[in-house]
Order: sequence, then C-alpha cells, then structure tokens
Amino acid sequence: MSFNIQNHIELTQVETRQDTALGIMKWGRNNSFPQTLKNLIEQSPSAKPAVSRTAKFYKGAGFDGEDEIVSPYGLTLKEVVSILADDLATFEAFSLHSNFNIKGVGSGMNPMRIAELRFKEFDELNFASKIGYHSDFARNSNVQKTVASTATRNKIRWFNRFNPNAVLDQIENTEGGLPNYAGQVLYVSNSGHSSYPIPPLQAPINFVLSDIENSILVRKETSTGFISTYLLKTTLDSEDSTLIALEGAIEEAQGARGTGKVITMSGLSPEDLSATLLEEIGGGGAGSKAIIESASMAFDLDNKVINAAYLIPPALAGIEQKQGFSGADLEEAYFVFNAITQGGRDLIESAVNRILKVSNFKTKEIKIKKLKLDIDEEQSTGEQIANKE
Repeated sequence: MSFNIQNHIELTQVETRQDTALGIMKWGRNNSFPQTLKNLIEQSPSAKPAVSRTAKFYKGAGFDGEDEIVSPYGLTLKEVVSILADDLATFEAFSLHSNFNIKGVGSGMNPMRIAELRFKEFDELNFASKIGYHSDFARNSNVQKTVASTATRNKIRWFNRFNPNAVLDQIENTEGGLPNYAGQVLYVSNSGHSSYPIPPLQAPINFVLSDIENSILVRKETSTGFISTYLLKTTLDSEDSTLIALEGAIEEAQGARGTGKVITMSGLSPEDLSATLLEEIGGGGAGSKAIIESASMAFDLDNKVINAAYLIPPALAGIEQKQGFSGADLEEAYFVFNAITQGGRDLIESAVNRILKVSNFKTKEIKIKKLKLDIDEEQSTGEQIANKE
C-alpha cells in the first residue's frame, strides 16, 4: 500500500496510548506507526538499501545447523534468522513464537513480524503481561485479503510471554489443554521489556519523506519537465461533452510523457478569450534542469543522513565514490560494519538459543558467522553506483 505523504503528521515522539476497546497499547497515535514506517522504507531509494544492507550483515555468512527445519510451516533455522534480521534492521526489535509439547519441551518456533504485534494493556507497573497478534491492526498493511479483518478485541490472538518455567502450569490452566494452548512469544526490543522499539529511522524520518518526495519530483521532471506547457482557453463549460472529448484526444495524442502539459481554462467569455486559443506558458528546459540539479543535492543529503542512522561506511553505502571501490576500501568497510553489527547478531543468537535450549531440536545453539567480502561482486556493485553519478 502506498503512503500519502500529505497525511503524515510530524510528532516529536511516537506515542504509546492505551486502547481499552482492544485491550492493547497503541503503537503510535493511530496504532499505525510500524506498518507506516515499513511502507515509507519501501518507497525510499535510500532507506530501502540501507535497511537491506544492515539486515544482510545481521544475517551474516551462515551457521552450523542452519538447514534444520524448526517450524510447523517448514521454515529452517536460516530462514527464521533471516526474518529476525529484517525486523531488527527495520525496528531494532524482533519476536519469536515457540510451541511446546505435553512435557513442556519446545517443539517448534516461528518468527512473528513486529508490525503485527501489540502489547497488552500495561499493569500498574507499566509492564505488558501478554503479546497480542492481529494481521492488520491499522488497516494499512501491504497484504490485503479479499475478506477484510478489522481488528476487534475478540479477533486479537493473545500469547504468554516467553517463560519456559511456566509452560506446564499454563497448559494445565488452558481450557481444553494442550490442543488449545497458544504457546509463548519471546519479544525482544532494544528499548526494554515493555517498550515499543525506537527504529533507527525514527529520528531522520523527515529525510526519508524528503527522499520519497524528491524521487517523485525527479521522475516527473525527467518525464515531462523538458516539454513545454500550454494553456488551452475556451468558452465551453468544463462539463461540455465536446470539451471533454477534445481533452481526451489531446491526452491520447500526448502520450504518457506529455500528460498534463496542456492545461484547460474553460468557461471564458468571448471578451476574455483572446485571439490565441493555445498559449505557451512554460518552455521547459532550463527550469527543469535547475530543478533536477537541486533534487540531486537533496538526494545526496538524504542518502548521507539515512545511511548515517545505521553507521554504514561510505564504501558500502556508495557515497562519495567517484572512481569505484578499491579492495582495501571494501575490506576496511566490511571490518568496520561487521564490528558495528556484531551486537545485532549477538541479540539474534541469544534469542534463538534461549528457545533451542528448551526444545527438542537437534541444534542446541547457533553462532552466526561474520559476513565475508567477495571483492569481485562488491567492487562491481560499487563501480555501477559510481558510474551513475
């Protein structure tokens, strides 16, 4: 789903509000923040590769046991880690669901997307005892099913927070026993146990918005900016079928690139209508060139700020690289960014290992290897970026 920039409301902070109707704590004023952020990232030429690059380093170069299937849906450990890394790069948080057997031993794990989870209403100590799931809390998900499922209290699925010591008691206290037991959720947020995470791009969000607006402007100017704009003047009313047919014919003749370059001024009196029915009001060319040059400067600034939010070295971000990348530049960049992202890999390992430790899987512990440098591949990518500048 696209994001309407005009509807964006700047806030000094993202609010967490109690919603007694749903029994949750809203994430953002309208409970739409996480999916809105994801939608923005998808449309930003700078934010999307920054998030993807960071997630790539969190995923690393693999680990022993990565091919073991650990999910009822057939996901391998490698696929589970990959999804956790994507959410961690986007939100600085991720979540894992664990199933248990009748003995209280873990029998399956599934990653749960952070955008689809909300805290249960806080208690008097501001802690959330459970995690609620709904596929589309704010009706702004990019996945839309034929039958809409609006979030209501009875449609939210509740999960106990991860505590393997409490599993047997929870199964015993569940009506219907194990078949109706929903399992537990390990919710990991860098902001704390019962705090919605603060994503890396939350602070520079206006630069992400600028990046999106900028890309729209450049696309428009490169398509139509060098085509002259004309004013079509007529005494016909705007609803007149003859005028509508004429405008349709003009639009068809112009094609996609020229669409909108003829503006109609209808309903003029004969006195107001001059001898020239079609008047040139913009010659294109120089004006569009200036707009694109300004947009290029704005893109460079947005790119630097967004990549700085992730501390991505310039050699990896493609910033200020006019002559391509040297092997030494890339080796240093990989060393630096592997060090920066080590905390993320440690966080993912720790969470996965907590569940593996109490599960019946063959793999009992994972250790994610650091991403290795493929100079041929990365240098080729760097030269392509440099050649575009």
